[in-house]
Amino acid sequence: MPGRFFLGALFGFIIASASYAARFLTLSGSLVTFLLAVIVFGIGGWQWTVPIVTFFVLSSLLSQFARSRKQELELVFEKSSTRDGGQVLANGGVPGLLVVLSVLYPIYDFYPLYLGALAAVTADTWGTEIGVLLKGKPVCVLTFRSVAVGTSGGVSASGTVGGAIGAGVIALSGYFWYADLRIAAAIVTAGLVGSFVDSMMGASVQAQFLCEVCGKTTERRIHCGHAAQRNRGVEWVGNDVVNSLCAMAGALAAWGLMLLVCPSPI
Repeated sequence: MPGRFFLGALFGFIIASASYAARFLTLSGSLVTFLLAVIVFGIGGWQWTVPIVTFFVLSSLLSQFARSRKQELELVFEKSSTRDGGQVLANGGVPGLLVVLSVLYPIYDFYPLYLGALAAVTADTWGTEIGVLLKGKPVCVLTFRSVAVGTSGGVSASGTVGGAIGAGVIALSGYFWYADLRIAAAIVTAGLVGSFVDSMMGASVQAQFLCEVCGKTTERRIHCGHAAQRNRGVEWVGNDVVNSLCAMAGALAAWGLMLLVCPSPI
């Protein structure tokens, strides 16, 4: 175990440093990534590390690839394509907690829940990036009325397909360690459920602000150099809170689905 933690620290340093240099992460994002790598690799080894690295590397590459297409949306989204510490913790905090629980309660199998949480944040990320990249026509998940691209709670056909592909990639990344198509299907479904919860929260409780200078609705509290006025949602519910709920919903959905497909899942 001590040797594995050392390898985790070395691996985390390499990933965090390279990601900072490539502008995938801010400094705070790099520090949180390093700590998360130490925990995940040190406790779980490659079984738990491969899926979360798959999410991080592929999602970062996709975000950078789609960056030129969504420059006009940078002032609408609360966070940019370069992830900070809050974003890393929002996406990786629930999976990290599940790794710790797997050691504290070894008689239970937390691995499908872990993959479900990662599938959810991957489906959410890929759905957004691919929806923007393919210029999908989003509708509000609550009202089904057309909304502008980048609107919180907006979903599109291309984004949903992209999210399903992302969840499938996560299920595949861990397949070697569970090798059961029923579990794979549960993980993909859990990912889509988590992404749907994210959209629901984005359309209902996530804080949205109105810029009094340009008149645009944004997730940012400061827009056009001035404080924007909240016009809906809960003040403290930002993108990071919604992403954390997305991961949690994915884990819970995986748990519920595992109860159906396996006799003793957890």
